[in-house]
Amino acid sequence: MSVFDDLIKIDKDGNFSYAGWIEWNHFLVPNKPPKLRQIMRNLMALFGHCKKCTSLDGCYLQDNNRPELPLHLNCDCNRLNISFNKLMTNTNANFPVEKLTKYLFSNKEQSKGKINIFESWGYTIDDVDLLKNELKSQAKENYTNGNYRLKKLDEFGQRLAIPINLLGHDFYSGWILEPEGKIRNTTPFGGWIK
Repeated sequence: MSVFDDLIKIDKDGNFSYAGWIEWNHFLVPNKPPKLRQIMRNLMALFGHCKKCTSLDGCYLQDNNRPELPLHLNCDCNRLNISFNKLMTNTNANFPVEKLTKYLFSNKEQSKGKINIFESWGYTIDDVDLLKNELKSQAKENYTNGNYRLKKLDEFGQRLAIPINLLGHDFYSGWILEPEGKIRNTTPFGGWIK
């Protein structure tokens, strides 16, 4: 028995399986297309299935950094081990540019003062592509390294706080977990890392 036996395993298909990552599983919820997924989640809710549970279906999480199972009495969820290769192949960070152009750099009131922070670091509306790419890159890397904090979980999904460093400033960026390793930005600046 080696030190790596608990870290790397070979799954039933012969793929290396990183023991630390799981896919949240709730039966009958398709991962895609999004419209069908939403229809099935709504239909299952009519039959008493929890929308928090169905929002997590298909999402990748570190097994030691996930919501507790069961989420509630009579929970239908379980977890499936996934390979690190599957995580790395599927993971993608989606950052709508409007989070910068129509929110962060819109005006002080709209951005809740966050524009002041980024402007004090020298960023302007002209830097949106640079910021978008940097935030996406760091978020994806930190997520796949398991460097995230669980935040609110509701019927819309699991929120994550992912650490970002810009010009020596450490802060959290807000993201929401989607099926198959997808993360989508909800706010560029979610608070300071203390």
